[in-house]
Amino acid sequence: MVIEMKITGIKVYILKPQEFSREATRINVPSALVQILTDEEIDGITMLEEASHAEELVMKFKTGRKWLRSTEDFIQLIDADPFDRERIEKSFWNQYFFQRTAPSVLCALDECLWDIVGKALKMPIYKLIGAYREKIPAFASTQSYGSVEDYVRVALECVENGFKAIKIHPPRYWKRDIEVCRAVRDAVGEEVTLMLDPFHAYTREEALKVGREIEKLNFYWYEDPIPTTDIDGLAELCRSLDISVLTGENVHDIYSYAEIIRRNAADGLRCLDVNVGGITGMLKVAHLAELFGMKCELHSWGHPWQQVAHLHIMLSIKNCDFFEMPFPIGIFDQGTRDVVRIDREGYVHAPRKPGLGIDVDWDEIRGRTIRVIAWPK
Repeated sequence: MVIEMKITGIKVYILKPQEFSREATRINVPSALVQILTDEEIDGITMLEEASHAEELVMKFKTGRKWLRSTEDFIQLIDADPFDRERIEKSFWNQYFFQRTAPSVLCALDECLWDIVGKALKMPIYKLIGAYREKIPAFASTQSYGSVEDYVRVALECVENGFKAIKIHPPRYWKRDIEVCRAVRDAVGEEVTLMLDPFHAYTREEALKVGREIEKLNFYWYEDPIPTTDIDGLAELCRSLDISVLTGENVHDIYSYAEIIRRNAADGLRCLDVNVGGITGMLKVAHLAELFGMKCELHSWGHPWQQVAHLHIMLSIKNCDFFEMPFPIGIFDQGTRDVVRIDREGYVHAPRKPGLGIDVDWDEIRGRTIRVIAWPK
């Protein structure tokens, strides 16, 4: 079966900043719903957390000629075949790789193209890639809190909500962080899987001290204890600790992962769609990790479109153990009739609808829209 289709335009809905009813460690900025249109009336839709990146993608749609020497012919996005995803994105990258925002802008384009193809073939994206499983366990990715008691309270709430695993974002002062980890372990018992993510907070010496303590507490992984730029420090930490040290969430291109692996600076990788160009980039990073016997744990701590984009990769690879679920549950839900939730056993299940697998709540989107940008107008 050959499907002939052309991209005919793009429409971006700039949205009012989301209002959080409960605590959220998040910068509250306008987001954007991105809609890529085709002549078959099959639209690809995703969301970007920062509206400025979506506006930039509209500018890329206006580009009528190449202006940077490329290794292949420049492809205008208007009239391109959405099934030619790899070719389109290689041309895009050849033009814009040097721009800081290129991975995020490419992410929106990539996820919309995957969504179009899935809808055209009436299949979820993970089935197009090649399904490995139909469900994956989730961990509760909690916020940062003001007291040890708050951490314990929230951890117990996570268990009551059915989670079998919890990631702690600690206060980021190493001695206090150890206190939090001990208290949470005592509260939830040994049956709950725990992870720690201090988000680059420590010196090398502090990271080693905290790592040795959470090893005694049987934590499952230790994420971003020192800056990702300190490759020598990460390599030394990996050699010194038995717990798996993960890094990569703050890596902003797919190529830097190769250097992290080459330098033995991680036991496992973390990956985020807007940093590596979307579903296609995440899949490449995951397969790179697999070749070196490493886990690739994908970041899905964001809005529903980001959650499902990561979920499709998780369901199609072998080297990922958990889905990251923002906690409180539903805190970042917006603009869609479909949300990701865990079952009674703590699992997230595969989307059943085609493409990304979530439908837009257009009433909510129109009610929150500040302005609409479209090309052609």
